[in-house]
Amino acid sequence: MGPQINIIGSFFPSWMLCLLIGIVAALLTRLLFIRTGIDPYLGPRALVYPSLVVLVTLVLWVAFFRV
Repeated sequence: MGPQINIIGSFFPSWMLCLLIGIVAALLTRLLFIRTGIDPYLGPRALVYPSLVVLVTLVLWVAFFRV
C-alpha cells in the first residue's frame, strides 16, 4: 500500500488527492484553451483532456510521494 494522507480524520491514498488535482488542472486548462481560442484546433478532445489528467496526476504523485 502506498502513502496515505490524513484528511479530517480519514486516511486516503495519496493518488486520490493527485487525481483530484489533475482533474481540476485539466478543467482549468480547458477553460484557458477556450478563452485563448486554442480549443477548436486540438486533436480529439476525448484523448487530449484525459491524457492531461493522467499526466498531471502522475507528475504530482511522483514529485511528492516517491515510494
